[in-house]
Amino acid sequence: MSLTLDIFEIARTRQTVEGELQLEEMPELAAFVESLEGPLTFSVTGLGVIERLPAASLRFAADVVMQCARCNEPVVYSIERELMFRFTKTEAEANALPLDEEGDDEEVIVGSRSLSVADWVQEEAILSLPAMPVHEDCEMDFEPDPEEVVMSEKPNPFAALAALKKN
Repeated sequence: MSLTLDIFEIARTRQTVEGELQLEEMPELAAFVESLEGPLTFSVTGLGVIERLPAASLRFAADVVMQCARCNEPVVYSIERELMFRFTKTEAEANALPLDEEGDDEEVIVGSRSLSVADWVQEEAILSLPAMPVHEDCEMDFEPDPEEVVMSEKPNPFAALAALKKN
């Protein structure tokens, strides 16, 4: 059974909830990574009310194993984020907020009295993944196509025109 939180009560009482998640609890994240090296750790801390809305921070960390975009071998990538959220009760309430009220440091989302931690954390973890994970020292064995080499050695036809223009 997945852990759920009353995010409004956590914000109001400024509670902290900590825990660990396994990859099996986050199937959407599992579609992007090969595995986790250990559990994903998380911490949710209530921040009271910020700009008239309940707020909380979410911190998580994990070492994920992905496929290197260069050599296709496994590469370990560490994700560690701390994010601040403000919560509304409905989508309409979130959409009614003025754009300038949505700060750059926090996100406004629809909260819940039974917010699934696994769903929330996996969504933010997916957004934290690199688009193209690579080993730091990975060199791809790549031989250029001979036609591409020939194309790059051909003179630029506009260079000849530029020379004529100067005369």
